Amino acid sequence: MIVLDTNVISEAGKPVPNPIVAEWFNKQDVLELYLCGPVIMEQSFGAERFLNRTGSDRYIRALDHLISHQFAGRVVEFAGSTPRLAGKLRAMRERMGRPMSLPDAMIAAICLAQDATLATRNIPDFDGLDLKLVNPFEAGA
Repeated sequence: MIVLDTNVISEAGKPVPNPIVAEWFNKQDVLELYLCGPVIMEQSFGAERFLNRTGSDRYIRALDHLISHQFAGRVVEFAGSTPRLAGKLRAMRERMGRPMSLPDAMIAAICLAQDATLATRNIPDFDGLDLKLVNPFEAGA
């Protein structure tokens, strides 16, 4: 299972995505790719901001399609023991002098609870968490 971070799913949705990321996606088994609740939250926030700024709901429609078609049945929720783990991760990173954002802690906790790999461009944001990471923006990832 590979959970896609916001920056990876955003790149994939561009009219002309980064060719390295496009190549990475082409090498993946699509049924092994997942979204998670916090990534959907971040995507929704961006889509709503775009709607407020421009009046266009194109990103809201794209997100709806992503959830209901492309990733139907492959969205991991922030539930069960995962919220407690997210709090523990944030406290641990704060103690290390490397605080992390709430959404990143939520995403990391989901990946750890599911024994999933996180595909992200922001590898340093998840350092020190014993999390399996891959950067689709790097050749050969």
